[in-house]
Amino acid sequence: MMHRYALRLLVVLLLATGSLMAQKRTAPPRLKTLTTYENFAMRNRIVKNDSIICYASKENVFSRIGPPAGFNDSRARKAATAKFVVKYIGYPDSARAAFQRAVDIWSTLLVSPVTINITAVWQPLATGVLGSARPADYVGGPDGSQRATTYYPMALAEKVARRNINHPDSADIIASFSSTNNWYLGLDGKPTAGKYDLVTIVLHELGHGLGFTGGIRADATSRAAGVQYSTVFDAYVENRLGTKILNDAIAGSSSALYTQLTGQNLYINGPTLVRKTGDRAKLYAPTAYSPGSTLYHLDETTYRASTANSLMTPFIGAAEVAQDPGPIVLSFFEDLEWKTTSLLHTPITDTESTSAVTFTARVVSDTTLGADPPKLFYRTGFPTQTDNSYKQVNMVRQGTTDTYSYTLPASEMPGRTVYYLQTQDGTGKTYTNPGKDNGGTVQYYYSFTIGPDRVAPTIVHAPEQTVILEAKVDSLLIVAKVSDNRRLINAARTKQGIDTVYVDYQINGVAKQALPMFLLDPSRYNVPDSTWATVIPIATRSLKAGSVISYRIIARDVSAARNQAISPVTGFYSVSVVAPQTTVRTQYTNDFNVAATAAADFAGNGFSIQQPASFTSASINSDHPYKNGLNAFYESNYTYTLLAPIRVKTNPDSARIQFDEIALVEPNDAGAAFNGEGFYDYVTVEGSKDNGLNWFTLLDGYNVNAYPEWTATWNSSTSTGSAGEPNSTAVGTQSLLKTRTIGLQANGTFKANDVILIRFRLFADQLVHGWGWQIDNLKIQVPPPPVVLATEPLPLASFSVYPNPASGSVRVMAELSQTATEGTMTLSGPTGQTLRQLPVTVRNGKQISEQLDVSQLPTGMYFLQLNAGDAKQVKKIMVTR
Repeated sequence: MMHRYALRLLVVLLLATGSLMAQKRTAPPRLKTLTTYENFAMRNRIVKNDSIICYASKENVFSRIGPPAGFNDSRARKAATAKFVVKYIGYPDSARAAFQRAVDIWSTLLVSPVTINITAVWQPLATGVLGSARPADYVGGPDGSQRATTYYPMALAEKVARRNINHPDSADIIASFSSTNNWYLGLDGKPTAGKYDLVTIVLHELGHGLGFTGGIRADATSRAAGVQYSTVFDAYVENRLGTKILNDAIAGSSSALYTQLTGQNLYINGPTLVRKTGDRAKLYAPTAYSPGSTLYHLDETTYRASTANSLMTPFIGAAEVAQDPGPIVLSFFEDLEWKTTSLLHTPITDTESTSAVTFTARVVSDTTLGADPPKLFYRTGFPTQTDNSYKQVNMVRQGTTDTYSYTLPASEMPGRTVYYLQTQDGTGKTYTNPGKDNGGTVQYYYSFTIGPDRVAPTIVHAPEQTVILEAKVDSLLIVAKVSDNRRLINAARTKQGIDTVYVDYQINGVAKQALPMFLLDPSRYNVPDSTWATVIPIATRSLKAGSVISYRIIARDVSAARNQAISPVTGFYSVSVVAPQTTVRTQYTNDFNVAATAAADFAGNGFSIQQPASFTSASINSDHPYKNGLNAFYESNYTYTLLAPIRVKTNPDSARIQFDEIALVEPNDAGAAFNGEGFYDYVTVEGSKDNGLNWFTLLDGYNVNAYPEWTATWNSSTSTGSAGEPNSTAVGTQSLLKTRTIGLQANGTFKANDVILIRFRLFADQLVHGWGWQIDNLKIQVPPPPVVLATEPLPLASFSVYPNPASGSVRVMAELSQTATEGTMTLSGPTGQTLRQLPVTVRNGKQISEQLDVSQLPTGMYFLQLNAGDAKQVKKIMVTR
C-alpha cells in the first residue's frame, strides 16, 4: 500500500500542478483515437453537477392547475408505479404532507422498479429562491441506455438499468427548500395572496432531480460557456434552425455556446414530444444569463401561469398553483427514457481461453416487445468507412424468462471480435446495447479478443521537465498513461489489463527501492482514463546543484505471459538539479551573441540558445518546429528559466522586461480567450518569488494571433500531420521580430523589492504545431538612455538641483549664458514619458530659481530638462522615501 504521506502528497501535487500539466477545456478536448477500454470507461462513471434553482415571482397570480385527472378521486386514481422514499433534514412536520403530495403525484406518472431516494433539506436560501434541486449524481452510459457517451441522472439511470447503481439507501435526488419563505402548506391548491404553494414547488424541484436538467454552464462576466458533462437532456436541445447545441461548431466554442444560451431561441425536440404535443418546446434562454435557471426551464413567456405547461418555468408566483407537470414535460420524459425498453447486457471481456463465448441479454420493456428476438451483430476487426458490415444472428430465449443468449464458436472469432445487441418494441422502435452517440446516429460497439496475450502494455510518458531548481527538489511527481490491448480480468484489477506499474529510479547513480504507481480515478482527479501516478519522495535540501534523478517506468499486464513494457525502452529518463545564481541583480541584459556564455544563465527543456538560419545573431529558441504535447495528457510545458534572481525595482516604470520575439505558435479559435475553450498552444512569461516552487504569469498567454504578420506567415505554408491536423511549416525570419514590454508589477503579484526568478514557457497540446518561439535582446529593468536632444544645445552657465536625492521638493537654480525672456521645465520618467511641464520665469534675462514638488512621485530616477531660449540641459533627479 502507498505510504499515507506519499498518497497525500500525490493528491496535493496533482491538484497544484493541474494548471501546468493539463490545461483543461470545458468542451470535449481534441483527443487522439481512444483505446477500446477508454471508449467505454465512462460506463457507470459517477459525476456531479450544480443544482437548478426555482425563483419566486412577487406577483400574485391567482391561477390554479390541479393534479392529473383522477388523482383527487381515490377510486379513479392510478396506482403508484414508482416508489419514492424521502429523508427529511430540518423539515418541519407541518410541511411534510405537502411534500408527500408532490411525491405521490410523480409516483403515478413514472415507472421504475428501483426505489427513488430523496433527501429534502429545509434551510435558509438566497433571497428570492424558493427551492433548488439536482440529481445526487449522474451516471455515464448506464446499462440499457440509448446514448453510450451521455450522462444520466441517477434516478433515471437506475430505471434504465433496472437495478440500483449507487447504494440502495443513497440519495438519488437532493432538494433544498427555503425555510424563510411564506409557504402555503395546504393540499387543496388554494393559497391566499402572498403565499407560495409548497406542493407546486416540490413538484417543480423533483422534476429537475428526475431529469429536467443538464451539464451546460456559463459565466456572464467572461461571456463564456462550456459543457461540463453532456447529459441526456442536453442531447435534445437545439436552436431555432434545428442545430443541436452539442454540435461541435457550438459546443466546441465557449463564445458560440454562450451566444446560444443568451439568444432566446433554444428548444427541446424529441420524437415523442413532437408526436404527442405537435411541436418542440421552447426553453428559457434570456439575454442575461441566469445561473441555475437558464436552459433548464421552459420559457416563461411562452408558457405563462395558468397554462398547462407552466410548472417547469423559472419563476413561480405567489398564489400560483401548478400541480401537474404538463404534457410537454411528461412527453419529453419519455424521450429521456423514462419510458423505454431496456436491453441489458454485461460486456464480454478479453480472455486467454480459446473456447466458445456465450452472449447473454435481458429484455425488459415498459411497453410491448416485437415479435422477433434480440439480435447479436458481430464482426472481426474494428469497422471502417469502407468495411463496416456485420454478421447477425437471433438470440435464443431461455425458457419463459426475459433472458436471451447465443453461443459463438471460437472459429467465428479469429481476431478482435466487435459486436452490439439490438431489439425492437411492438411499435418497431429499435434499441441497442451499447447505445449510440448524442446525435443518435453513430452506433457504438463492444469488443474483445480470445486466445493468448503476447502484446506488452503501452506506456505514454514524457518528463514534465528535465531540469529542476534546487529549492524545488522535495519530491518528483511521475505521471504516465499505461494501457493494454486486452481487458483481461484478474482479482487485483478488473478490466484494465494491467497487473503492476512501478518506477525504478536512482539518485546520483545510487539505486533506490522501486516505487509502485497507482491507477487514478478520473472522476476524482480529473485525469484521462488509464492514468497512473506516484511520487518520488526526496528529503528537503538533500539534493544540490549537479545532482541527477534517473528513472524509468515498468509495466506488466495480467496475461499468463506477464508481458512487460519499459519506458524509455533503453536507459533512464534524467532530471538534473540546478541552482539559481547567488548574486541578486537589479537588472539583466543579454543579446545572446556569445551563445556559450549566455546559456550558462538559463536552464530548462525544449529551448536552447542558437542562431537559426537567415538570422544574423544568436537568440533563445524553442525547438524548430516545437513538439506536440508528449505526456500522459498529450500536453507539454517547455520552459527556460533565467537563473539570475532579479530584485524588483520600486518604480513601476523601471520594473519592466523587454525583449524582441517571434511566436509562430498555434492560433486560437476566433473569440477564444486565454485558458478557455478554443485557446490551444501559447507562450507566456512567468515569475516566481519562492525559488521556483510556485509560478505566476506576468501576462496572459498569447500565440501567432498577436500580430497580423505572424498570422500571415503561419498560414503561408502548411502541411497535414499524422492525425490530419494542419501544421504550419513556415519559418521565422528577422523581419518578423516584434518588441514586447512587460511590467513586473503590472498584475499585482510582484511588488517592489521582491526577489524573483523569471522564466519563458511554451505550452503545447496534442495537435497542431509550427516553427515556435524566439526571444532576443532581453532587457530586464534596464533604464532607457538619457533624453537625446535633436540639436546641440547652448550650455547653461550653471545648473543645479538640490537636495538630490529628494523626497519633498527640490530647488532648481540656473544661470543662462545668453539672455532669454522665458523658459520651460520638463520632468520625464525613466522611459522618457513626460510627467510634468511647467513654465519658468527668467529674472534679469539670465537667472532662474524655481521650486519643484516631487512628493507624490514614486521612488526612482527621473530626468529634468530645462529649456530657456537656445539653452537646453538635462539633470537626473533621484526621488526617495
